Amino acid sequence: MKKVIIVGGGIAGLAAAYHIQRKISSGAPLECSLLESGNQFGGKIATERSDGFVIERGPDSFISQKPAAIQLCKQLGIEDHLVGTNPKTPRTYVYTGGKLVTMPDGLSLMIPTKFLPFATTPLFSLAGKIRMACDLVIPKKVDDRDESLASFVRRRMGEEALRKMAEPMLAGIYAADPETMSIDSTFPMFVETERKHRSLILGMLAKKKARHGVNSDERPANNYTLFMTLKDGLAKMVETIIEKSPAVQFQLGARVKFISNEAGNWCVHLENGGEQKSHALILATPGHTTARLLQPIAPDTAATLMQIKYVSTATVTLAYKKENFSHALDGFGFVVPKCEGRNILACTWTSSKFPHRVPQGYVMLRCYLGGALQEDVAEKDEQTLATLVRRDLKEIMGIKEEPVFCKVFHNRKSNVQYHVNHSRHIDSVMKNLERLPGLFLAGSAYRGIGIPDCIQNGNQSAEAASQFLAGKS
Repeated sequence: MKKVIIVGGGIAGLAAAYHIQRKISSGAPLECSLLESGNQFGGKIATERSDGFVIERGPDSFISQKPAAIQLCKQLGIEDHLVGTNPKTPRTYVYTGGKLVTMPDGLSLMIPTKFLPFATTPLFSLAGKIRMACDLVIPKKVDDRDESLASFVRRRMGEEALRKMAEPMLAGIYAADPETMSIDSTFPMFVETERKHRSLILGMLAKKKARHGVNSDERPANNYTLFMTLKDGLAKMVETIIEKSPAVQFQLGARVKFISNEAGNWCVHLENGGEQKSHALILATPGHTTARLLQPIAPDTAATLMQIKYVSTATVTLAYKKENFSHALDGFGFVVPKCEGRNILACTWTSSKFPHRVPQGYVMLRCYLGGALQEDVAEKDEQTLATLVRRDLKEIMGIKEEPVFCKVFHNRKSNVQYHVNHSRHIDSVMKNLERLPGLFLAGSAYRGIGIPDCIQNGNQSAEAASQFLAGKS
């Protein structure tokens, strides 16, 4: 019987564990243990349920265009728990010039695909619109070198598109500084669109035309919106993985002190003095933790992983009575460019976007703070963050009411940053791992930060470990 140890109980480690559970259920002669240093599984995924409110500490949804999360929900038997965004209130706003301005219809991320809404929107100045339209004639980049998101957007769409769209929306997804974040590692579809179509606008129009050219009976028969979530919160996925993995031994409070390789097998030494041995080892830990564990046995790889930076963020969730509430909440929320000088990076109008998360008679908002450009804000104490958010909401949305509750969650040094040439560094890490047979890496530090990316990464690591052990036996 071959054993796999997984270190790290975030969604990547949990996905790896469930992948191995499915192998065991199919008759594979495997054993599996998952070690988590903290007091709960799920990593950044954490849901609080109280009096009909579903409150997310970390991510509140995942993208449906990447299939791994939806596939996992189907495998777990919780597909009926999947819910999409509210089709009745699809608007999103940008706070600019002291007011909320609707994003124009047909804007795909930052690329206009409809002429009239783009031409008439007050979001961009006339000069900004002309500069964005220049994407139609600007030649494509001639080399394959990575560049920052800021460099890419300035080159294709101009400074105003960067400040009002790319920085608050695209860099906001990663809580990153657009001047340092890698376009190749974060939005490779833009790079590929430029390479194939030269113009981003022409490329998006071609994709749109191709989609419309597909017969309706050939399209996937589902009701998935771009962003999906689970009725009872994303923690449902975590809870169900553990429930449906009886062959996996899950351990909390199991902090790993160091790892070693003895006679071709792995030994995990715990801080409490215990140790566990395995034939394969999956490290599904943050980059800096993985670097600490690898330092004695692979110092070059550890040094590369230590270069991966993490930044702090915070979320503030507020609930109010719906009756006589001072704002219509007619949309999904808004983003705030840094040049506006606010503490809030973005605000999701949760009760409009995901109505099932709030009991009748109430509304709920969730604000995001911190990230690479304002990390000092996220480090402030709970009372200060609550005060800053309420002041911003009053000045941006006119909210003067007292909230029913205000919950502040810190996510300290939990958001990985993909700097320029990140992919090249990860390639070297994975190449170096070939010298350590039986060791595999998973998690957001490598090839994608979203929940589907981490699940896919966990699945791939578990499959690689399983194949390694099958070959070894």
